[in-house]
Amino acid sequence: MLAVGDAAPDFAVGDRSLYRILGKQGAVLFFFPKAFTPGRTREAGGFRREYETFRRAGFEIVGVSADDAETSERFRASLDLPYPLVSDPDGRVLRAYGVRWPFVGLARRVSYVVGRDRRIQRAFSSELDAEAHVSGACTFVSSPRPRP
Repeated sequence: MLAVGDAAPDFAVGDRSLYRILGKQGAVLFFFPKAFTPGRTREAGGFRREYETFRRAGFEIVGVSADDAETSERFRASLDLPYPLVSDPDGRVLRAYGVRWPFVGLARRVSYVVGRDRRIQRAFSSELDAEAHVSGACTFVSSPRPRP
């Protein structure tokens, strides 16, 4: 897992890249094991509910899993998510962020708040409490401090 202050590795986010997003605003990256599971649905729904709070604070949300592109898109559409989900079936992004479970190949449930300087500002890890990622990131980006 990356630590606060570490550089966030770049990766493709649809037709953009993380670094292109960070050129305009901060980002909240949340890694999750698998689409269409109860925990993932709660977490994704929580980020959807708080989407405008993150946007007003100057942050884009990006979800990442080892699911294939078709599954990620079906999941995004099924929940009407206003933010992108990144498919990483080969685990390249998961490994770069230190969140890939060995042998299993799925992502650990980890969230990062990344500033415009491309540095990790906050890191959360909880396999069992998906909502903690949403509330923790939301509280962090809403607290008085320098903008991303």
